Amino acid sequence: MLDDIKRIIKNDKETKNLKLNDDDLLVVYQYILQRDSNIHQDFIPKLILKPDVHIIYEPTKEKIKKDLTKSIIKNLETFESDIYIADTTLDDFIISDDLQQQAIDYAKQIIANKDKYMPGLYLYGSYGTGKSYLLSGLANELTKNHIDVVYAFVPDLIRTLKAAISTNQLEKRINILKRTKVLILDDLGGENMSIWFRDEVLLPILHYRLNANLQVHISSNVNYVDLARVMTLGNENDQIRVVRIIKRIQDLTKTFKLEKRFKKD
Repeated sequence: MLDDIKRIIKNDKETKNLKLNDDDLLVVYQYILQRDSNIHQDFIPKLILKPDVHIIYEPTKEKIKKDLTKSIIKNLETFESDIYIADTTLDDFIISDDLQQQAIDYAKQIIANKDKYMPGLYLYGSYGTGKSYLLSGLANELTKNHIDVVYAFVPDLIRTLKAAISTNQLEKRINILKRTKVLILDDLGGENMSIWFRDEVLLPILHYRLNANLQVHISSNVNYVDLARVMTLGNENDQIRVVRIIKRIQDLTKTFKLEKRFKKD
């Protein structure tokens, strides 16, 4: 049996030149068997020779990718969001004009300075200009750098938070939105806006994150001026509250307008 193990090791390209004692032979033999059988689907065996011969197990690229996106998926489930986080990076864009280039460049600056606070992105433009796709890419890049990200599709977020009132989960979920390292609000300013969400949810979250230097990224179909008009909800007496919200968004973000339709590589 030992002679057979020695022969297998000597005939293996990776191990043929190793100088091993009898105890090490069994370890190396087990390594070869595991390596070639691929019994560990999420891990790859690796042979370590110093200070002693032993086997370690490194996660596969697929395993790493799955683990990195797990937190995003968990947060999507927490807020019952049906939005799909595209499996993309910031390098997957086909740049159509200078406006898109400026937004991508700034997003890459945020990644490069992940340990420092920078204002987030405020992306606005019509449907199909790549706002959500860019934010998905940014979320994935940040997650790869072990940054905690909550990606919230605002229409789903409003519905979920309303439902949380009856289950006593509202404050807990608002605290998640307040305190996560990076918050992404996709499609702010849609038809689901309400006085309750504006004054009791959005304003406290933005106020907290501004004071705590926590990054916020926002996409919307409209610019700041039109967003203020949407948030006024037909009541001119609400203008002071709306101005407070818009001012915090301006302080928290840097504005980029996207005009041309997005093209995926």
